Amino acid sequence: MSSRRKMQAGDWFNGAAILAVGVFLGLAADSMADLAGTASWPLITIIPVLFGGAFLCVVLLDSLIDRVFPSGVKPSSKTLAKKRKPFALLMSLPAGIAIGVIGAQLGLSDLLL
Repeated sequence: MSSRRKMQAGDWFNGAAILAVGVFLGLAADSMADLAGTASWPLITIIPVLFGGAFLCVVLLDSLIDRVFPSGVKPSSKTLAKKRKPFALLMSLPAGIAIGVIGAQLGLSDLLL
């Protein structure tokens, strides 16, 4: 297994941004879970279906555009092996979601949302 590369300045900024996104996702997930107990459960079931449909449309259109208008750039046959991403960068989103859910339980959602 290849070793992980060290954190660089850009990785710290990316990690902080991904952590912030994770916090907001955790807050939103907790708020959606609170909505599940109310009469708005049809909305909770429809939203993931709509997002899944939108994601599918984007993927299909992207593949269609790539087939119709190929870029013509071929990758080189000898690619250098990249080192794996730092562990802190990989764990920033799950940590942010956990912080967001715990923060929502402590009242952080009232402050930020």
